[in-house]
Amino acid sequence: GLQDREVGDGTTSVVIIAAEFLRNSAELMKAKLHPTNIIQGYTHALKKAIKFIENYLTISTEEIEEETLLNVARTSMSSKIISNQAELFARIIVDAMK
Repeated sequence: GLQDREVGDGTTSVVIIAAEFLRNSAELMKAKLHPTNIIQGYTHALKKAIKFIENYLTISTEEIEEETLLNVARTSMSSKIISNQAELFARIIVDAMK
C-alpha cells in the first residue's frame, strides 16, 4: 500500500535501533560496565522517553474527531494482513481508545 511505499511498517527502523543499542552496549562492556548497569541505564532512558512522550507528544482522544481516529486506525492497518477487515478493526480500536 501507499503507507509501505512511503514509510513502511517500521521493521527496518526497529532492527537498526536494536543494532545500535547492541553496538553501544558492547562498547560499554569493553569499558568494564556490568551488563546489569547497562540494562538499568536503558531502562532509565526508556522511562524518561515515555514521560517525555506523555508530557509533550500526546493529546487526548477527546480532542480529536471520531472520524479522524477511525482514519488513523484504518491507515495503520492498510498494509497488514487484516486490511480487508479494516473497518471492523478500526471501530474496535477507536472504541477501545475511548
